[in-house]
Amino acid sequence: MELFQIIILAIIQGITEFLPISSSAHLILPSQILGWPDQGLAFDIAVHVGTLIAVVTYFRKDLKHMLDGCIRSAVEKKTNQEWVLSLWLALATIPAAIA
Repeated sequence: MELFQIIILAIIQGITEFLPISSSAHLILPSQILGWPDQGLAFDIAVHVGTLIAVVTYFRKDLKHMLDGCIRSAVEKKTNQEWVLSLWLALATIPAAIA
């Protein structure tokens, strides 16, 4: 796979990741349309890990507040807004983990 193809697919990944379409389809379709070889599973995983890193970096302050709130909730033995948000986020993740 050429560097140009990698850059194009990475840009497509960044732009389309949060659209309600298959996260693999937006990497497969351009390759098929443009006649590029299949990039393989390792490349797909790499761009998805890149997306995860970008999302965690963007939300790092929110994630830190949630973690601090969970720790504070455990120490004080009472719930707080951050703990409740963390709980809802964990519950919302269960269906995705099962799938």
